Amino acid sequence: MIQHETEVDRFFQEFQRDSNSEDIPSMVSHFAETFLAAGPQGAQCVRSAEFAMALPRRKQLFARLGCQKTGLESLQQTRLDGRYLMAKTTWKFNFTREGTETVELLVDSTYLLDTSENKFRIVLYLSHQDILELLRQRGILEN
Repeated sequence: MIQHETEVDRFFQEFQRDSNSEDIPSMVSHFAETFLAAGPQGAQCVRSAEFAMALPRRKQLFARLGCQKTGLESLQQTRLDGRYLMAKTTWKFNFTREGTETVELLVDSTYLLDTSENKFRIVLYLSHQDILELLRQRGILEN
């Protein structure tokens, strides 16, 4: 059966590629100028410029913990109206440290995309789990 690649599929392929790179401006370009970041601890509005300053620290932490790459495992999309689309995703994180087996973490996230312009933008990022807590539970991150 032939699967048709959609614009949303392409958006998340680029998002995955940029998430695994050191190119912070490309990563940030997927987000609206201001977006809502939400998760188990609550929600806050984030400016993309502030996000760009925080990303290197997160990438350094994940690299120190042995994160090899992040991969998109599943994507379900729902058109909400003519402008917005909801994307439910599952991401796989692979953590490998010297002398240990690879640990895979599956993390669910939901995104609200503004599809009104040529390049889609994330206006809401909802993390369904606290990834740092998951890393503690799996013994990857110490308390």
